[in-house]
Amino acid sequence: MIGEVPGRVSRARAALGRPGARRALKITGLTVLVAGAVWAVAALDLTWADLSLFHLALNVLLLTPAMLAVAAVAFRITARALGRKVSAGKALRTVAAANVAELLPLPGGAVVRGAALVEAGAGVGEATHIVLMTALLTLGMTVALSATALGLMADPVWHWLGLAALAGVAVILVFLSRRVGPGHLASMVAVRIMALALTVLRLGVAFATLGTVIGWREAALYAAAPTLGATVGIVPAGLGVNEAIAAALAALIAASPATAFLAVAMNRAIGLATGAALVLGQSFWQART
Repeated sequence: MIGEVPGRVSRARAALGRPGARRALKITGLTVLVAGAVWAVAALDLTWADLSLFHLALNVLLLTPAMLAVAAVAFRITARALGRKVSAGKALRTVAAANVAELLPLPGGAVVRGAALVEAGAGVGEATHIVLMTALLTLGMTVALSATALGLMADPVWHWLGLAALAGVAVILVFLSRRVGPGHLASMVAVRIMALALTVLRLGVAFATLGTVIGWREAALYAAAPTLGATVGIVPAGLGVNEAIAAALAALIAASPATAFLAVAMNRAIGLATGAALVLGQSFWQART
């Protein structure tokens, strides 16, 4: 029986990876997201007057574009680690397109990043390897941050999860060091620390938009939601999953699950809209030239 488990898991993954299945999951996730948003607004009794337009504008006009810019820098570092060069403009277009591509019925973001690396001259194998390893690096660092925050706000036992995540980060860095130089490894870690700081700041601003002030520890806790949602991989773009994870984390610290759900959903919407606007703007510009 035990020997049959890997085969069953593999067959289940293959079935869920089919375009038809992913489209169905996308619809399910979108339904969960919309229903959850309606529930959260009703639970908080929110009105337009309760929203802070200043914080919304700060997120839309400054923090989200800054997040895309940092993601572009991270992508250029990845390319340089493989001995390839990608222009700043190309990197920005790639990460914006990758964000939007997550909505497709396939792991679109990874495909877009990998294809851009191959276009820059990298081999398919090395591009796939480094996209996977850097994604795991981001996951490990994010879980370490959020678990540490949860340990400080709830039960200290969560610090063990943070330590385990850091151990995982160390293992990933060892694997990466076989192909990537120490300078590039340090840059990969540094740019992800910057991205995490921006993520925490964006979450704090999203909560402020809803009229709720949270500290950096709580914002750091919710930083795990988008990364874990994307890691699930079954539902395109983690639709509904990110927000559900944020709501569950809020419940663990006796905070408002409804506010956490809406704040994460808002950041998702702003991020997708910004990425889509950049991609459409590029297409329009190319059509005119």
